[in-house]
Amino acid sequence: MQNLAGQLQDAGRLGASFFFKRGHTTRGNAKALFSTIAYQLAISVPWLREPISQIVENDPSVVARSIDIQMRKLISEPCSPYKDRYPLAIIIDGLDECEGHDIQENILRILRSSSSDYTIPFRFFVASRPEPHIHEMFDSSFYSDHHCSVNVEQSFDAVNKYLCDEFARIHREHSTMAMVSSPWPAEDVVKKLVQKSSGHFIYASTIIKFIDDKNYHPTQRLAVVQCGNSTGPQSAFDLLDQLYVTILNSAPRQSELVPILVAIVNFEVSPEEIDQLFRLAEGDTRLRLRGLHSLLIVPSNKTDRISSHHASFLDFLDNPGRSGTFCVGTLNHRIDLARCVLETYVVPHEDTNGFWSRFLNFDLMPFINSLPPSAAVAELLPLIGTMDPGCVFASTPSDVPRSMLEWLKKIPSALPDLLKLWEDYECMASFEATILWKSPIHPSVKRILACSPEFRHIFVSLVVFQQCGYCKLLKLRDRLDLTWTEMRTFICGLSSNVASDEHGLSASAVRTAFRGAALQCIRKMVKNQLDIGGRVYSGASRDAAWESFGKRQIDDHHTEEETYKRVVHRREQSVSVIAIGYFY
Repeated sequence: MQNLAGQLQDAGRLGASFFFKRGHTTRGNAKALFSTIAYQLAISVPWLREPISQIVENDPSVVARSIDIQMRKLISEPCSPYKDRYPLAIIIDGLDECEGHDIQENILRILRSSSSDYTIPFRFFVASRPEPHIHEMFDSSFYSDHHCSVNVEQSFDAVNKYLCDEFARIHREHSTMAMVSSPWPAEDVVKKLVQKSSGHFIYASTIIKFIDDKNYHPTQRLAVVQCGNSTGPQSAFDLLDQLYVTILNSAPRQSELVPILVAIVNFEVSPEEIDQLFRLAEGDTRLRLRGLHSLLIVPSNKTDRISSHHASFLDFLDNPGRSGTFCVGTLNHRIDLARCVLETYVVPHEDTNGFWSRFLNFDLMPFINSLPPSAAVAELLPLIGTMDPGCVFASTPSDVPRSMLEWLKKIPSALPDLLKLWEDYECMASFEATILWKSPIHPSVKRILACSPEFRHIFVSLVVFQQCGYCKLLKLRDRLDLTWTEMRTFICGLSSNVASDEHGLSASAVRTAFRGAALQCIRKMVKNQLDIGGRVYSGASRDAAWESFGKRQIDDHHTEEETYKRVVHRREQSVSVIAIGYFY
């Protein structure tokens, strides 16, 4: 904004400017805001000198009055007779650094009211970080159609030009650079710095100030910047870190903020998904992130993920020497995050939108695999041993068992029972893939088919239900009224006890398996004779059942959850009808 003020000054279009600075005696609050602007107008605008001076001469105490009176008496009233003059610019920079959110909002109200009550020849340029309360003020009906929002901060091209110009100046002015060839630094170095800036000048200006120190060699200072892990008195990011710490310290409930930051850094999640993972009340995450809108992009919808405005902010959070208590990269914080999320997978979830299975496969498992297999992670093992199998097998194909087992085998303290559990889960996932993806049947599977009626029952059911429509172990368990322990026992329990020379599978055994599966479907349909709305299905034949399904309507007034349950209920019944036809 200082560059803009200079350009407007050169063009004769600047009326006045005020730059807030957090903690400053006079520039850290609004007491002198409008009196300073009025003073600058009287000095720089000849036709305003006399009317403004006359006001102060008649009432010297006006400069100590409230800011709304200062605005009205020193600016609006003396300037309104000149409404037809070509408008001048008045710049107010760093509004978010003014002390007090209520004062910041009051300044915006005063500016808006001045344009309603008086016609004055000014255009106000207000620059600020995108704090929530400032956003809300501009988005309110009070400001509707009376402002224009512009994001002037993010510009990769502008940052690239700024860095090139500044590096050229440093190369020219520093005597120690005489033997360094030009252009300096190399183009790929500048490109990486531009990417690191995320298009924001705060990062670029900070590193230039660091490199431009006359007490050091610029090439050495640039090397420190490129390292990215500098801390202490020689840190390239002191000013940037101070800004980040100030913003984080201003956020409420800081102890509750750090776990959320750990999740944001490690997972691609929305605010609502963080609420679910941490078992928070809906909207809690958004409330805790309200003060961080200048650092994080918190989407207004429920589908987009939280991201960072600045790539350098993520580096800051990961470096304990820079972020201190806000560091998210420590092993303790990562283990705390894993424990908190694993606790949610101990109980069954109704995964209506697929979030829990998707998150387990693509976020949680890679994160767990990134944890070092040391004694520190031993506290996670009991939770891993009690994870709900429904979550493990919710997605297909499920790579969770294989991935988890590989990680567990690296941990010396992992008990044999835990390893056996996940070996069985891997066996079950392999069995499922054999049916769903038509992989070759493993010889051990053939041997178990020959000797285990229970296994044949599951195998046949999975094959047939797959023909009727997409079917997984998760659905099959419910259709066959089996517990996960029974499923595990039938699929994996006999694998080590079956002799390799078992006789082949007889035709009568196959018929028995199909007959048993068909009867199970019929029992399931009888059990579900009453639908979830309390109505009775009419008819027992296949045609009658189909007719019954067709007549059932899902009312518009049903909630999303009720609609989902009814759709699933109808689909389950229809699949059972089709399956019986296949069995016979």
